[in-house]
Amino acid sequence: MKMLTRNGNKEYLESLKQRLEENGIPAVIEGTETARMIFPTFIFEPTLWVYLNHQFEDAKNLINNPDYEATTGIDIEEFYANQPDQEELNTEVTNLVFSAAVYIFAGLVAIWLLIKFFGWALWPNLG
Repeated sequence: MKMLTRNGNKEYLESLKQRLEENGIPAVIEGTETARMIFPTFIFEPTLWVYLNHQFEDAKNLINNPDYEATTGIDIEEFYANQPDQEELNTEVTNLVFSAAVYIFAGLVAIWLLIKFFGWALWPNLG
């Protein structure tokens, strides 16, 4: 994903997103809730992103010129139909968190064992 633009006007970003998707460029608006909650809002303005990096140049050209003919357009309905649903995303996140926890635990055990070993090797009478 690549960010195209940042703007506090959500309606403007929605219109750009619609223009992109009408030309076969799937896009997403991020940060609409964050911008409302955090001050100063200009730092956390909502942003418009393209999903597919190879469509970035076409997307920029479409933003600057509504009459531009995109060359990298795809079938938007098919693109969104092939995206994972929320349950699949939740499962992936859960697996990622569990894996990270296992690696962190293994790392802590390894550090504890090293400390015990070097403590015993350096000061055998202490322990």
